[in-house]
This record gives sequence, structure tokens and C-alpha cells, in this order.
Amino acid sequence: MSDRRRTGGALLVTLLLILGLAVGADRVAAWGVARGVAHAVTVGGQDVHGAEVTIHGFPFLTQLARGSVDHATGSLGTGTFGGYQVSDVHLDARGLQPRAPWRVRTIKVDGLVSYATVAHVLSQQTGWDVRLAPAQGKPGAVQATFPTTILGASVDVGAVVTPQVTDGSTLTIHIESVSVGGVAVGIRQLPGGLGDALGNNSIPLTLPDGVTVTSVGVEPGGLRLHAEGQDVPLQSLAR
Repeated sequence: MSDRRRTGGALLVTLLLILGLAVGADRVAAWGVARGVAHAVTVGGQDVHGAEVTIHGFPFLTQLARGSVDHATGSLGTGTFGGYQVSDVHLDARGLQPRAPWRVRTIKVDGLVSYATVAHVLSQQTGWDVRLAPAQGKPGAVQATFPTTILGASVDVGAVVTPQVTDGSTLTIHIESVSVGGVAVGIRQLPGGLGDALGNNSIPLTLPDGVTVTSVGVEPGGLRLHAEGQDVPLQSLAR
């Protein structure tokens, strides 16, 4: 009986060792592909830092054999998206081809564009020194402030605006209210075409083929862009 027990115990240990080696090999393969994706995104993008990718699902080797990884998630500390620097980027990909250019069947991605970046673009468009910050007490809205000259006098103009997405590739602003020198006024009351100038600004995004921006949110650090894509090479996202 003791011999049988020893034989059974040895067999169990052997099986556990084999299973452990198989699981280890599976995880090493998943780690290797994840590292390859992160490297491709880093070298294929612009100003990409802190790229990390995680491969989900077990076993991974069977997914590798059929040439499609079910689920991968990742993050970037910084990168470039739509032609602008973004930070705190997250991505969720399905149907990843485990080889360059690491094309995915579907992907969801979001990233934060700082107020300084958006203000710089608007300042270039308008010629005003635009400053942006979250609108106090108005979730989802942004406070825009800039100095301008009205009737020969320099005054501060403020506008509460809500960012919106147009045609999946352009950020536009909807003006909620306007003040001049701290006094609320109607946008039609602004002289010199200032009202039209306020309402005619947009920020175009240069997006990879197959990617569209679906929504924009207001956060303390800037505007968070949410995008989705189909049949997209991962290394093209951070350009």
C-alpha cells in the first residue's frame, strides 16, 4: 500500500510540475507579446512614454496559434493623438493580431488633452490670449477667459462653453453664457463681430483611418477624448 501511495504521490507531483511549466510558458509568451506591442507603440508614435500592455485570457498559446488575441489592455503616460499631446491614455483592444503592425479588430481609447494645449490652439486661431479652466459649479463646462479691446478699452471677456464632438473628428464649442468685465451680456450684444468670432472656433483632429472620436469630457486637468476604432494598427494610434 505504501509503495502505491508513493507512486501516486510521485505521479501527482510530476503532473503538477508539468502543469506549472505549461502555465509558466503560457504566461511568458503572453508577456513577450505584450512587450512587443508596447515597444511598437513607443517607436511608432511620437513623444510616447510609459507604454504598458497586458494580455488577458488563458490559455494564451492557443490564441497565439490561431493568430488572434482575444483581449488586451494598455496605458500610456504621454503620447500624441489626433495631432496633439495627450496624457493618462487607456486602451482596450479586442482581436489583436500578435505580430507587427499589431492590428486590432476593435479598440476603445481615451486620453487627456491639457487645457494649456487647447488654449494654445484657440489663441492661435483668434489672436487672443485664451485661458481655460473647469467652470465652477457647472459640470461638463469650461470657463474661457481672454482680454480684448472693445470701443478702445481693454476688457476681460469670459465665456462658459461646453466642448462637443462634430463628425467624429472635430472639437467644437457651444457657448452657454458670456460676460464682459464681469457683467453678463448676451452674445448678440458683443460689438465688432466678437460674438461670431467666439462661436466659430473648432479644433480639428488628425486621426488614423478607422478611428473616430465619440465623446469629450471635462476634467480638472483638461479635456478627455474618447475614441473608438476598427481594423486599426496599434502603432498608428500615438501619432
